[in-house]
Amino acid sequence: MAPRNVALSLERANQMEAADKERFLTDYRKQTLKSQSQIEMRNSKYNMSKIQESWLKIMRSAKTKQLKKQVEIISQNHERDVDRKDAILQMLDRDLDEAEEQHQVAVRSHLLNVDRLLEIQQSRLLALDDDFRRDVASLEEEFKIEREQIQEKHALEKRELSLIVEQVERDEKNREQADITDHQSQFEMIRNRNIEEDHQMKSNLEEKIEETRAKCKEKLQSYQNATESNTTEYKQFLLRDALLSKQVERKLRQVERMQSSIAHWKLKISQNRQECEERNSQLRTEKDHIAKHFQELKAKMLLFRTEEKKRLADLTQNSRNCIKSLKDQLALAERIMKTAELCRKFETEREKVLPFYLSRDLLGEFEDGEMDFGDEDLKEEIRKEVMDVGIDEWTYLDNFFKRFNKVKLDHLAIEQEGKRLQKENLQLRSILKQFLDGVSVNEDVMSQPNPLLVVNGKVNLNHVPVKRIGDTKVYVEAAHHVTNAAIR
Repeated sequence: MAPRNVALSLERANQMEAADKERFLTDYRKQTLKSQSQIEMRNSKYNMSKIQESWLKIMRSAKTKQLKKQVEIISQNHERDVDRKDAILQMLDRDLDEAEEQHQVAVRSHLLNVDRLLEIQQSRLLALDDDFRRDVASLEEEFKIEREQIQEKHALEKRELSLIVEQVERDEKNREQADITDHQSQFEMIRNRNIEEDHQMKSNLEEKIEETRAKCKEKLQSYQNATESNTTEYKQFLLRDALLSKQVERKLRQVERMQSSIAHWKLKISQNRQECEERNSQLRTEKDHIAKHFQELKAKMLLFRTEEKKRLADLTQNSRNCIKSLKDQLALAERIMKTAELCRKFETEREKVLPFYLSRDLLGEFEDGEMDFGDEDLKEEIRKEVMDVGIDEWTYLDNFFKRFNKVKLDHLAIEQEGKRLQKENLQLRSILKQFLDGVSVNEDVMSQPNPLLVVNGKVNLNHVPVKRIGDTKVYVEAAHHVTNAAIR
């Protein structure tokens, strides 16, 4: 038995040496292949960088040529445009000189109105600018507050997630330590059990072998005594039995090794399955929680974006409306200025020299008692209107309303004069008709009284005496002007 055990140990040592050599060779081959792959990757990167550098040089040269051609074409076009525009500028310069000479007088007369309109516009623009800045400041404050709230929520959730991750890591470490201790204890227990079973089986086998050997020797002696013819066959069977016993022992060891490995891997698979299921369930719950949190954040971001988009749209709409209103006011001012230039042609010499009449000192006349209205309530109301100076902005267009009131009064005076002349014309026509009826003879005339018949120095002409109005001047009453200005 001792030589057989030595042979088995030598065979096992040879197998282990061969396995170690194969493992060393495989590791060496892996290292060589990794080094070769790294060298190949390094070479490929270096070659790729060289290729890209050469391509960049080629593309830069082509692009510079193309840009030079484009610059030449653009410079030629620019020179032609400059020459053409120089000629146009010269023509426009001559036209401007002529226009400046023609409109110099008109510009001098309207500088005051333009300055006042500019002041009005500047004040309105400043007010709009202040409103816009206040709105922007309020929006910035709201945005900062919302941003701080979102950052605080993000920090809180981040701390919660970090605590959860730390707790999970601690649980995993504790579970791993417990699994390692359980594995080591089970491994020691299984190994001890296998060693005990191996020793017991060896003792049983040795006892059986001894018993069978003794029986065989007895049978052999009896058999040799009985016959010696089958000795050769017996020797052959002995050799065969030795070989078969060795094979049986080898197979038994293989079976034991495979059973132990199968049990080990089954245990490992069950442990891994349980761990993976628990980990998957935890990860699934964490994923659902993160997805829910992401959806909430996404909904908040969408709501915030819609609100900001709505605010931006309102701001753009308000700015567009403001620009439109300013353009309308500018167009109205330009139209007023054009109309004033047209009206300038129809002004008299006195209006050109003194375009605005002088208002009377109504408050002084009220205080002196020179004006008598008859009614004290009316007088008190007119006093309030005269003493109410109002806001400075309301007095910007006083000169314009003076001009307008003057023109309106002239227009009303012309209408009154036209009505008077029309009435006088109708009266003259009636007198002419009565005169013609008086000199003619027919039934209608004879049935009516004769307008030419004089009785006691009186004529029967039916007419109203015409009142002749001489060359009267148009005046603007201060009370009328003050009431109209206050209403406007």
